[in-house]
Amino acid sequence: MPGLRDEGLAIKLADEPVVLLGDRAMYWPARSRLIIADLHLGKSHVFRQAGIAVPQGATRDDLMRLDRLLESTAAKGLWIVGDVLHGPMARADWRDTWTQWRKRHARLDVEALTGNHDRALDGAALDIRQLGESVADGPFLFRHLPLADPHGRHVIAGHVHPKTRVPGVPRSWPAFWLRKSMTVLPAFSDFTGGQVVGAGDGSALVACVEGSALMIGFVS
Repeated sequence: MPGLRDEGLAIKLADEPVVLLGDRAMYWPARSRLIIADLHLGKSHVFRQAGIAVPQGATRDDLMRLDRLLESTAAKGLWIVGDVLHGPMARADWRDTWTQWRKRHARLDVEALTGNHDRALDGAALDIRQLGESVADGPFLFRHLPLADPHGRHVIAGHVHPKTRVPGVPRSWPAFWLRKSMTVLPAFSDFTGGQVVGAGDGSALVACVEGSALMIGFVS
């Protein structure tokens, strides 16, 4: 994996090599695919419309981080595991920012699972191929909601926005939640809350701390 940043943590899920990246993405070398969840485009716009003072530029900052990940992995595809949007697809600053970003990455295959915030998603308008609520690929089942697969495939999900605490650091950090037969991805959007979860019962957490992926606990 030429050019992959040192901050990536190489592990196996369902005997398949993947890399968990400290910038809140998973890279699947066998598919040359970058995988993220909970992009939440337009969330800050929704808050401002509601009269809540929030900083502008959240979408731009998230997409700049995505630029770095695409460059470091040389991924040919991007999958978004649900919640591409947060709110309606009204014409707003984030739409222009996304359109410009998409033009810069015109050769990138961008595909998305449907999340609970994606009722208004028009994939064609954003140049995103919509995959539906779940897709099986290799040993994995991709879906937004973290529900077990009755056929026993390893689920790659989002929705929960897992976070964890790192010993000696007085705040929580986005995290990959590695559970039995399931991996819950951290929210990619920097402008989002989260749920602090704990390692244990055969699960582990990989904290995303300033671009580094740090294992907290171990999978038994």
